Amino acid sequence: MIMLRRSICALVLLILAMPMIAQDSHYWTNQYGTESWLLGGAVVGSRTDLASTFYNPASLAFYPDTTALQTAISFNWSRTGIEAKDLDLELRSGSAAPLPTLVSVNLPIKFFGSHALQLSFLKRTNVRLNLNGMAYTTAGADTNFVVTGSIIRELSDSWFGITWSRAFSKKHAVGITGYFSAVASTYSSVLTTGTSGNGITGASSSTDYQTFDNIRFLAKAGYFYEARPISLGLAITTPSLKLFNTFGEVRSSQTTVVNDSVITLYGNKQTGLDAEYRTPLSIAIGATWYAPKTTVFVTVEWFDGLEAYTPLQPEPFTGTIPATTVIYGTTVKRYGIANVGVAARQMMSETTSMYVSLIRDGSSLKAADAADDAVVNYDLYHATLGWQFTIDKTVVTAGGIVGGGFVDNASTSSLDQFVGLLSGVKISRYFLRIGALIGIVARF
Repeated sequence: MIMLRRSICALVLLILAMPMIAQDSHYWTNQYGTESWLLGGAVVGSRTDLASTFYNPASLAFYPDTTALQTAISFNWSRTGIEAKDLDLELRSGSAAPLPTLVSVNLPIKFFGSHALQLSFLKRTNVRLNLNGMAYTTAGADTNFVVTGSIIRELSDSWFGITWSRAFSKKHAVGITGYFSAVASTYSSVLTTGTSGNGITGASSSTDYQTFDNIRFLAKAGYFYEARPISLGLAITTPSLKLFNTFGEVRSSQTTVVNDSVITLYGNKQTGLDAEYRTPLSIAIGATWYAPKTTVFVTVEWFDGLEAYTPLQPEPFTGTIPATTVIYGTTVKRYGIANVGVAARQMMSETTSMYVSLIRDGSSLKAADAADDAVVNYDLYHATLGWQFTIDKTVVTAGGIVGGGFVDNASTSSLDQFVGLLSGVKISRYFLRIGALIGIVARF
């Protein structure tokens, strides 16, 4: 009976809950470029490679080459899980795939006194999850039950940019990168339960599907001050503005039957919905200290919060059984955060250097806030280690990264409710990441 009430109550919560857009809440999880990747992105106050188009476009005014091509590929293995220990149920997802971290071309074109123009492409967000899980009756229980859950989540945000930078002396430079952002979001979930025992039988199923696209524009402006043995940098990223009004779609259904007396039935599909996607203002400050063979990098970046908004807002609809109005929508809210990165480069020879970095990847959500959700809603930490060596005019980079986070006894949220959880069930979440990098900079 206890498990039956749990299943029924969980389904009621699922019906009433406003499905959330499970956006990635971390902003430093992805690194870009070759040398910048090994330094964990803590390069706002330095001039490293063509990834400065993203980190600080002003430092490109001091880039030594007028023409260069840079590309890097990161091989990532990740595992994400949501675990309900009391029910012996875990939704988990694992993936392994190559991901181009940055493709950048330095063009020998001068424009309004610029050193050169740069074209770049990067993946700002790339979330691909397929969470699945199943739980059965524990041994000796009076009530038999089975709960299965599946969540598929894909969110990608691709940035295409062009960078202008100019030096005003040997010490000062400014720059700006204009980005076109292409956002694609898809989210679907399926929950099924079955319960029997003590003269009571019940079954239920629930499905949810949401998708939308957005084309947006944003800019990153930077200032760079070169005064070795110290250099400083400042970078400001604007909130994004919608360029094209793309349309979203939602589909949902719910069926519940308990002893032929408690019945719920409805289906809904809405298309042509206005879609909205927002990114915050951010301010980054970096400093670099140069010694004869050792260089130390530090960067702090603050991200503004986002007030609650609705990426998709379907119209209320009437359920078939019972004939009641169902309010269905999405909610996203973010809090202000600050991320910190510390890194070092050690020259081993004239053509070889070793790199190490430590990164705090703060969450823009509060773990105790059940009114919002994301793939992970707790702080992550990353560490990188790698080498870079030069062969003629080609710079080769290789390295690895390990990172992740864990939270025990987390609060319930919309993702947790999909596996039939109620208050009092102990919930754990974790994220583990292991990756490798191969990068090449070809100079002409």
